[in-house]
Amino acid sequence: MAPHDRYGKTVMRRAAGSRFQSSGPELIVDLGAGAPARIDGTVASEVAVEIESRVSKQIRGAILDLILHKLHKKLLVLMPVHMSNPEKAAAQCRSILGRFMEADKFRVVLLTGSGHNHREEADAALVREALSQLGIESSA
Repeated sequence: MAPHDRYGKTVMRRAAGSRFQSSGPELIVDLGAGAPARIDGTVASEVAVEIESRVSKQIRGAILDLILHKLHKKLLVLMPVHMSNPEKAAAQCRSILGRFMEADKFRVVLLTGSGHNHREEADAALVREALSQLGIESSA
């Protein structure tokens, strides 16, 4: 999983620059009992970010972490690695998030690359577009 995690965070940094933070207390998600969850990052202290390359069932757990995170805007970044049908998984994620949030408060981005198939420029452009739609202007 490490190469995919690194790739996703590299794409986020390329898209959002220093506004993407992948460490610190802002990533914590209070689950109400026991240890908290952590998301993968935030952008400009406005957008909660999860980066996923796993199977659809595991991605749905990341959606719950996003929904429960205190920031009101959400970005789910998917890499077509372990999903049997990445487009269908992305559509399901949009549907699930849409049941809990207003459509202008979240985006789901399906990258074209992964940790084993880098397409950083194209993928950063997809993320920049999604961030723009969430009201985060490009630094590039």
